[in-house]
Amino acid sequence: MSILNLFIEIELKLKQYKLQFVFLFLFWFGGFISFIIIEPNHSLYEYILYSLTVRRPVSAVDFTNFYALLWPILLEVIVFGFIMGELMEKYNPVITSRILAKYKRKHTVIIGFNHISERIIEYCVDNKESFCIIEDNLELVEDLISTGYPVVVGDPTETSNLAYASIKRAREIFINSDDVRIVIICTEKIRKVNQICPIYVRAFEDHVQEYLKQPPLNAIPFSTSKWAMDGIHKWTKNKTGKAIVIGHDSLTHRIAHHISLNPEREIFLFDDIHDGIEFVVNPNLHIINEFACFLSDLLQHVNLDYVTQVFICWKADSEFDESLYLTSKLNLRYPHIKIFVRIFDEEFIDLVEKYNAKTFSTSNNAFKMLQKVVASNSAIAHKNF
Repeated sequence: MSILNLFIEIELKLKQYKLQFVFLFLFWFGGFISFIIIEPNHSLYEYILYSLTVRRPVSAVDFTNFYALLWPILLEVIVFGFIMGELMEKYNPVITSRILAKYKRKHTVIIGFNHISERIIEYCVDNKESFCIIEDNLELVEDLISTGYPVVVGDPTETSNLAYASIKRAREIFINSDDVRIVIICTEKIRKVNQICPIYVRAFEDHVQEYLKQPPLNAIPFSTSKWAMDGIHKWTKNKTGKAIVIGHDSLTHRIAHHISLNPEREIFLFDDIHDGIEFVVNPNLHIINEFACFLSDLLQHVNLDYVTQVFICWKADSEFDESLYLTSKLNLRYPHIKIFVRIFDEEFIDLVEKYNAKTFSTSNNAFKMLQKVVASNSAIAHKNF
C-alpha cells in the first residue's frame, strides 16, 4: 500500500503542477525552434543542448543570452520547487482518498453512508476485504478519510464519481441511499458499465423493488424496514388500546399504518417532517405534524391512560437522547404502557431496557439479514471459521 500511496501522491502533485509544467515545456519548445531558425547548420543533438543551456552556440546572439538567463530560473522554480517543496507537504486527504478508490479492483462499492453501510464497512475491515464508499456528505465520512480508507466524496449519480469508485471492476455494489431517485439513477448507470456484478439495493416501495429486479438492471432489492416489521407484527398481534408512533421515515409510517388496520385500535403518528404517509390513510390513523419529545407534547393530543403501546422510531444519533428521556418518563408515569425503541447500536440496549422497553431494528440485525441475501462469494457473506 505504501508504494501505491507514493504513486498516488506523485499523481496528485503532477495534476496540481500541470499548468506550470505545460508552460515550462512550451518555453523550452519555443527556444528549441528558435535555435533551429537563428542557428542553422547544426545537428539535432546540438539544438537540444542549446535549448537546455548545456551548451551555447559559438556566435551567441542576444536571444541566446536572454534564453540562457530565463531557462535556469524557470527550471529551478518549477522543477526544483516541485521536487523539494511540494512532495514534502501533506496532501489533501479527500483527494488522496478519492484516488485510492480509483485503483480498487474486485472490491465492494458502498453507495450512501448510514448504519447498515457502517456495518458493511466494519465487516470488510475486520475480514480484510477490499472496499470503497461514495458519500456526498463529507462530515459523515471524515473518520474514514482520516483513517486512510478509499472514499469518493460527491454526488453518487455523477458518472465521474462512479468511475472514481471503479464500479466497472467492482465485485459487488451496495446502494443504501434513502433517496429513490439516487437509487434508480445509480443502478441504471452502474449496469451500463458493469453487467456482471451483483447490485444490492435498499428500497422500501414494492413497485421500486419490482422495477429494479427486471432486466436489464437485474438488481437485488432488500428492505431493512420490512425485516424490522417481522418483529412488529408479533408485538402488535391481538393487542388492544391506543398506540403512539413517533418518527419520520418509511419504517415509522409502515408501523403506524399496520396497527391502524386493526379497526379496534386508534393510532397517533407524531411526524414533524412529513404531513402524510405513502399508505392510504384510514380514520383510525391520526397524523400529527409535531416533534414530540416530552410527555406534554403527547398529552395535548391523546390521553395516555388509554395508550397501551408506544413506538419511538427516531433513527438519527442526535435523537437518541430524546428517545431515552421520553422512554424514562413514560415508564415512570405510565408503567402500563409497553414501549418499543428503535436503536442501531447494541451498546445502548442495556440503557433502554433499564426502563422496561424493548429494542428493535438494530443495524446488527439488519446486517445479519443482509448476509442471508448476498451471494456466497460476497465480501460480507458469513464466514465459517
